[in-house]
Amino acid sequence: MDGVIDGDDMNNEQASELKPWATSQGLVTASANDLKKAAAINELLIDVAAILPHKETDPVLPFEIGIFEQFSARLQPGIARIRLRRAVAAYAAAKNYLLACAQPDAMRHDIAGRPTSPVSADDRMAAQRRVLEIRRERKLQADIAGISGTQQG
Repeated sequence: MDGVIDGDDMNNEQASELKPWATSQGLVTASANDLKKAAAINELLIDVAAILPHKETDPVLPFEIGIFEQFSARLQPGIARIRLRRAVAAYAAAKNYLLACAQPDAMRHDIAGRPTSPVSADDRMAAQRRVLEIRRERKLQADIAGISGTQQG
């Protein structure tokens, strides 16, 4: 490629330069979107899960590894596990959940909301990368919407 850097090389270069966040942003509180996703999980359970936020001032807490089995144990009779898996996956893919996982002092929690272990450095970096991707995607969408808005006006 004689010194030419394509988009993939630039992305790899940027990814290799990415440093873990050193300063915590503190507790990440739930948004209306987070509350909808948390409610979608709780609607499938016999008992609500304390780890999930119930109001906008509640923190978004990283799940401990293997928490799906704890959720499954509370699944209402007649509800397919795949519905629960999809609801949990949607919640865990949300920006605020990832942001909570990316904090340098992030702790994983059990279904009762008790801290169990630190989020690993690898998991923090993966969450940080995804948060940055989401922010870039949203900025691009906003820029595109702004350009279309000015062309129409």
